[in-house]
Amino acid sequence: LQKIIHNLFVRESGLKRYFLNTSWLLMARVVQMLVSLVVGGMVARYLGPENYGTYNYVISFVGLFAALSTLGISSVVVKDMLSGTATPAVAMGSGFFLKIVGSIVAFLLVALCTFFIEDAAAVRWLLLIASVQTITKSAEIINAYYQAKVASKRTVQAQMVSLVGVNILRVIFIFSEQPLAWFIYLLPLDAIIIGSILTRFLRNSEAAISGWKLDTTYARQLLKESWPSLFSGLFVTVYMKIDQVMLQDMLDASAVGWYAAAVRLSEVWISIPWILAGSLFPAIVNAYKESKDLFATRINQAYILLLSIALIVAIPVALFAPFIIQLIFGTDYNFSVNVLQVHIFSCVFIFLGSISNRWLVLEKKQQYWMYYSGLGALSNILLNLLLIPRYGI
Repeated sequence: LQKIIHNLFVRESGLKRYFLNTSWLLMARVVQMLVSLVVGGMVARYLGPENYGTYNYVISFVGLFAALSTLGISSVVVKDMLSGTATPAVAMGSGFFLKIVGSIVAFLLVALCTFFIEDAAAVRWLLLIASVQTITKSAEIINAYYQAKVASKRTVQAQMVSLVGVNILRVIFIFSEQPLAWFIYLLPLDAIIIGSILTRFLRNSEAAISGWKLDTTYARQLLKESWPSLFSGLFVTVYMKIDQVMLQDMLDASAVGWYAAAVRLSEVWISIPWILAGSLFPAIVNAYKESKDLFATRINQAYILLLSIALIVAIPVALFAPFIIQLIFGTDYNFSVNVLQVHIFSCVFIFLGSISNRWLVLEKKQQYWMYYSGLGALSNILLNLLLIPRYGI
C-alpha cells in the first residue's frame, strides 16, 4: 500500500500537485466527519428515534430527486476544461444553466409528490422546505473549475465556513429546544453559504461569473455525453436513499431513525473515495493521453488503494459497532448496531465504484455505469419489499 501511494502521488513530480490538492480535501473531510459525528449525535439524541427518523426521511425523499439537479455533468465539464474542448467561461456558463433547469424540475417534482403522499401536512411542508436545497446547490458547478485547476483549497475554505456556521446553529437549536422544522431550514442554508463564498473567489479568475456564456451547441453536447451519468446518479441515489423512504411507509419513523443512525456512520466515509477519484482524475486524464500502459497502471493502483482504505475502515467499524453506537447516539439507538455491522461493508463497493465511474467517463462509456447502477437500485427495491416485512430493519 505504501508503494502504491508513493507511485501515485510522490514518485512523479507532476503528481505532487495532485497529492497536495487531495490533502486539502481529505483534511477538510476529516474535520467534517468529526463535526458531523459529534453534532449529528447531539441532534439524534435531542430529537429521539422518531423525530430523527422523520428528519432523515425528509432528507432521503428529497435526495431521490437530487440527480436531476446535478444532471451528472460535473465530470464531463472537468474533462472538457482539461482537454480544451470548452473554455472555462463556456463550460461553467452552460453547466450552470443546465443545473438550474434540472434543479427547478427537481423542486417541482418534489412539490407535486407532496399532493399524493399520505404523510401529515407538517411533513409535507418540511419536504417543500428541504427541496429548496436542490436549487441552491446549482452553484456547485464551481467545484468543477477548481477540480480542473487542481485547486481544491478554495472549495475547502468555503465548506469549512459553512460547516462551522451551520453546526453552531444546530447546537444553538438543541440548547434552545427548537422544533424539528428549524433543523430542516438549515439544509438549504449550507449550499447558499458555500455557493456565495465560491462565487466571490471566482471574481478575478478566468471563470468569473460575469464572463460565463451559454453555448447552446455545447450545452446539447454536454447533455448528450452526460445523460448516462444522470441516470446513473439517479439510480445510485435510489439505491442509497430508498431504504429510508420505504421503511417510513412499511414500518414507522422510529425504524427510520434507528436505520439512519447506522447509515450516517457508513455514509460519513463515502465522500473519501470521490475526493480521491476527483483529485486523481486530472492525472488519470493526462496518463490516458500519454500512454495506455501508464493509464492502466494508474487505474490499477487507484483500485488497490481504494480497496485497501475501504477494508481498513469497514472491518474495525463492524467489530466496534456496539461501542460506537453507544458512544455517539446512546442507548435509544441500540437497534442500530446490527444494521451498522452489515451496512458498513457497502463502503467497499462505493469506494471501487468511484474509480470505475471516472474511468467510464474518460472512455465515454457511461452507459455501462448506468446499467450497473440501475440493476443495483432495482435489486434493492425488490429485496426491501421482500425482506422488510419479514425481518424489519
